[in-house]
Amino acid sequence: MRGVNSASKAIIRAYSTQQSQPLISSTLLLSRNPIVTQEISSFEKQFYKYQTEVWRRLMWTFPRWFYFKSGTLAFQKFRELNVGPIPNATNVQYPTGRPEIRQGRDRRFKEVLKVPKTYKEEGDVDFDPEKDGKMSMSDLSRKIVPNDRVTEADRSNDVKSLERQLSRTLYLVAKNGDEWKFPSFAEEPVEEGSSLLGLHEIAKNGLDKIGGTEINYFNVSRTPCHLLNNTKENKKEFFIKSHILSGSFVPQDSSLDFKWLTKEELKDTLPKEYYQEIEHLLSDI
Repeated sequence: MRGVNSASKAIIRAYSTQQSQPLISSTLLLSRNPIVTQEISSFEKQFYKYQTEVWRRLMWTFPRWFYFKSGTLAFQKFRELNVGPIPNATNVQYPTGRPEIRQGRDRRFKEVLKVPKTYKEEGDVDFDPEKDGKMSMSDLSRKIVPNDRVTEADRSNDVKSLERQLSRTLYLVAKNGDEWKFPSFAEEPVEEGSSLLGLHEIAKNGLDKIGGTEINYFNVSRTPCHLLNNTKENKKEFFIKSHILSGSFVPQDSSLDFKWLTKEELKDTLPKEYYQEIEHLLSDI
């Protein structure tokens, strides 16, 4: 290198030994949002119970005349279920205190009423949709019983089911070698003259390849929410946040292992450094 000084030689040597450009990958942060509200704490339960008791104690007398018209069958059933208070007679002694009757109610105590049952219990309904083909009006009046918050997937600890932990946010993780991580897809080569794919498109194509096309989801944004510099693999991982709406993840390769986990479960499953890097992206709910 005639005419090249020592400083120029150092720059040329640095460029010649420079590491190759890092690989670009799109990492999918696919989550299932909570389906039911969270369980309230014991303090909240006690608070709401207290407020309910205060409200019932101070509430105005139930307007039975509005809901149960005098002389109707409903009024007769209501009167059979609710015995009136002891009348306040002037010539009678009351050891526990004289009744304070207002609108057919003893105002010394909260009003507790029973109303006629207008529905059928679950065992009273005799309906087979395959046999009968349609419901009658009496079947439609059956008692509404809410579903259990604890599902069969919770009882069997089926981490591959989306029907578990209904009050929490679940995240999809897949096993990469011996480690669990979020699904990551490398930048795809493009033909000459074609435009490069966006990071959200790379994530979509990668999810279709490993989990099928039965998943209905949407990306929160086309802009990555986080960048992870993976110096060990010389890779830059751009995180794309998405939410699943319906469908299920069906592995296209039988050897692929996956899980739907909460934030606390991810802490015990993901590599420690990896989790610390992306912990702020995860929901506490």
